[in-house]
This record gives sequence, structure tokens and C-alpha cells, in this order.
Amino acid sequence: MKMRRDGLVLAALLAALAGSLAAQQPAPAADTATQAYAPPAPTPAPAPAAVPYVPPAATTAPAPAPQAAAPAAPAARPVAPSTTAEALGFVDVLPPRSSDRIRNELAAAKAAEREAQERQAESSAQLDETKAKIQVKKQEISTIDARIKLADKQKQDADKAALEAEKKVSERQKQFLERREDLHRAEVERAKAGRKQARAEQTALELELQLAGRRADRARTAGVDPAGTVRQDQIIRELERKTLEAQRAQADAARDVASRDQDIAKRRLDLYQAQMAAGGR
Repeated sequence: MKMRRDGLVLAALLAALAGSLAAQQPAPAADTATQAYAPPAPTPAPAPAAVPYVPPAATTAPAPAPQAAAPAAPAARPVAPSTTAEALGFVDVLPPRSSDRIRNELAAAKAAEREAQERQAESSAQLDETKAKIQVKKQEISTIDARIKLADKQKQDADKAALEAEKKVSERQKQFLERREDLHRAEVERAKAGRKQARAEQTALELELQLAGRRADRARTAGVDPAGTVRQDQIIRELERKTLEAQRAQADAARDVASRDQDIAKRRLDLYQAQMAAGGR
């Protein structure tokens, strides 16, 4: 019984071995004469290499798309001037100034007038004093002349020579006094001219102060009271004309003062020279 079983097992193993050998035998060659050509199968692509995992970067907001440029505005056409003033480019002939500045200059002009008045009084007193001294010196010279005539008549030559020398000294002193008189008289005239200039300046500044007030009133009523604005314009134009005329008079007075200052400088130089001569220098 056991031998039979062993024989069956052996027979099964041989059958399995025979089947395995049959499967490994090559298949019979195909008939190349009658079978069509078949291209070789494509080589499969190699598998992609493994890519290491990279964590995603922080998400950033996309940049805003540039906005389209706004279309250029059409060039503005030049507007034709509506008035002659705009066409010619009129300007303020008398530029506006603050009222405070005008008042300060007005106060200074009044002070200048007072100072010129004081200088005039002082120079007038010095002029009168110098005139009196000149009269005394003239009388003195007249007396010396009489003594010279007497010495000449009496044949007193030494006394005559001494008196003639004394007369020369007195004449130089009189010349000095005369130059001083000329200077004081010029100073009096300069003071008068200074007072005239100060008064002319005050007139111009007072008119300008009124003009500044009218201009301020017009600015407040512009666009509110058309009739009042027209009236203010007329008053302003008249005040501008008067102010300009007053300023011209002030300039003329200032030119007169400058001319008298030059005259005083010349007379002071003459007085200096006469004073040196009177002092025997």
C-alpha cells in the first residue's frame, strides 16, 4: 500500500517536471514570407526621479495691475482779455501799504517838523548874536582907522604900524564872523526847508491813509453793493491822484533840502578856513 502511494507521488512529480520543460521550449519561428513587418515596441520612458517635498512659500498678494493712464486734458484755449486794463496789463501806480506803517511814518514826519522848528529857532538866535558881534567889530575897525589917521597926521610911524597890524587882526576876525553869519543864515533856511518838507510829507501820508481806508471799505462792499462799489472806485481814483501829487511836492521839497545841505557844507568849509586865519594858524 505504501509503495503504491509513493509511486503515485513520483508519477505526479515527473508530470509536473515534464510540463515545466515544455513551457520553456522556444516557440516555432513565424513565417516571415507571409507575415507583415511589425515595428518594435517603444521603449518605456524611465520613471521620473522622486522630487523632495518643499513646503509652499508664504503667499504674497499679487501686485496690482497698473491702471491705465488718464487721458490728457485738452489744452486750455487762451481767454481773450475783456477790458483794456487786462489787455495792457494795468498795475497799481500807488501800491497799497498797511495803515500801521503809514501812521508810523506820519508820526516820524511830525517829529521831524518839530525838530526843524527847534533848529530854526536856534540858528536864528545864533544869527542874531553873530550879527551883533559883526557890528561891534565894524565899529572897532572904524575906531582903528581913525587912530591910524591921527598917528599918520602926527607922524607917529610906530603907532601907525601897530594900529595897522591891529586892524588886520580885527578884519580877519570880522571875516570869520561874516562867514559864521553866512553859515547861520544858511542853517535857518535849511530848517525852513526841512519844515516845508515835513509838512509836505505829512500831507502825502494823510492822503495815503485815507486811501488805505477807502480801499479797505471797497473790499468789504465788493459784490454786495454794486452802486456803492462804483462810488468807492471814483473816490479811490481821486484820492490816488491827490496822493501822487502830494508825493511829487514832497519830492520837490526833499530836493530843496538836499541842495541846502550842500550849501551848508560849503559854508562850513569857508568858516573853517576863516577861523584858522582869525586864530593866526
